[in-house]
Amino acid sequence: MTDERLYSYITQIHNAFTPDTPIDSKDLFAGRKPQVGKLISTIAQKGAHAVLFGERGVGKTSLANSISDFLVFAGVFNSLRARVNCADGMSFEGIWRHIFKQFVFTQHDGETLTLDLAMPENPNSENIRETFQLINDPTLVIVDEFDRISDPHVKAMFADTIKTLSDNAIPTTLILVGVADSLDELIGKHPSIERPLKQVHMQIMSKPELLEIIDNGLAKCEGLTVEQKAKERIADYSQGLPHYTHLLAREAALNAVKNHRTHITMEDLNAAIKEATEHQGGTNLTLYHQAVTAPRGKYFKPVLLACALATKDEKGYFYANNVIEPLRLISGKDFQSYTFAQHLKDFSEDRGPILQRDGKRYRFIKPLLGPYVILKGLADGLIHESQLSRPSATSTVPEQLSLQYPSSAPTIDF
Repeated sequence: MTDERLYSYITQIHNAFTPDTPIDSKDLFAGRKPQVGKLISTIAQKGAHAVLFGERGVGKTSLANSISDFLVFAGVFNSLRARVNCADGMSFEGIWRHIFKQFVFTQHDGETLTLDLAMPENPNSENIRETFQLINDPTLVIVDEFDRISDPHVKAMFADTIKTLSDNAIPTTLILVGVADSLDELIGKHPSIERPLKQVHMQIMSKPELLEIIDNGLAKCEGLTVEQKAKERIADYSQGLPHYTHLLAREAALNAVKNHRTHITMEDLNAAIKEATEHQGGTNLTLYHQAVTAPRGKYFKPVLLACALATKDEKGYFYANNVIEPLRLISGKDFQSYTFAQHLKDFSEDRGPILQRDGKRYRFIKPLLGPYVILKGLADGLIHESQLSRPSATSTVPEQLSLQYPSSAPTIDF
């Protein structure tokens, strides 16, 4: 492989797999057909608006970024678009000024003006409606990271704005995007907007959707192929989170081409896991080291790994009893929950915290931490790939971690 070809592959791989940057193109977007369909249906309905919510890292911003491409694909070309990322302390007026500055118009004398000039100071919902009525074309406005708005008054004013725009059939669609388990958690309880506000819940991705990410990315890398086992394991290890699919696929592909190969193998994936956990871990690596660094014999590493492998409910919670069997399989020793109860307490208090406690149940404070801990366990040899069973790629339901006991040898089931 010539240097020119190598550098070309490196560029293609970085363009195809973007773990740290949301997708902004329909061509690289994978899965989520029900959510895409619901958003397009909402935009097509006069007076309807949408809220896009779910765990961090499941691809909400990628869908919001790509929806314009899908609209063009659906034959919608004439809508004006704007987006804003919310930040702590932003006011209702500040958010709307950021939005309206993105609508630029040229007057007959050639002078350009932005729509925010038409909005009065300290606007209310009626002022927002009046400003939108100055535009002849349909508009689409994406308000991302809405969960960072902590002021309930700002949230209430957005609810009023949604109702006002809907009641007056203004040809504007607002899409609020944020981290939340429910609509009420994101925007509060406002019964008046239940009718116009359509809920689009982004759950973790299914294995077929994750495999589609890999296929779409490799299609952009001329001549690159992947061993089926390696592709399956990238999806398995991602546990429904597209960030890890992009990260592992990228690092495995880079390892292959840097070794002058165009076929990605399990050897490349193993190298990718080490790279992902040691050099690409970011805050996850910091939290991990803070949680497990202790004198010898304290079992912090295996207990935390067992937490990551424990059976969880749909919101990622597990109980101490769910940790017992994964810990036995990792350590080869029998434990009772009282023997590591202090570990769980430390993980949710002094050591990070890396776990969030809710009564007697726990979950990782960030969804991305669970898969990271498992990858770190693989990289450090605490568990082996052969201990992890392989879920079916035909399943359309994201699978939670659970334990199986095959007759030959115990395996931890993804």
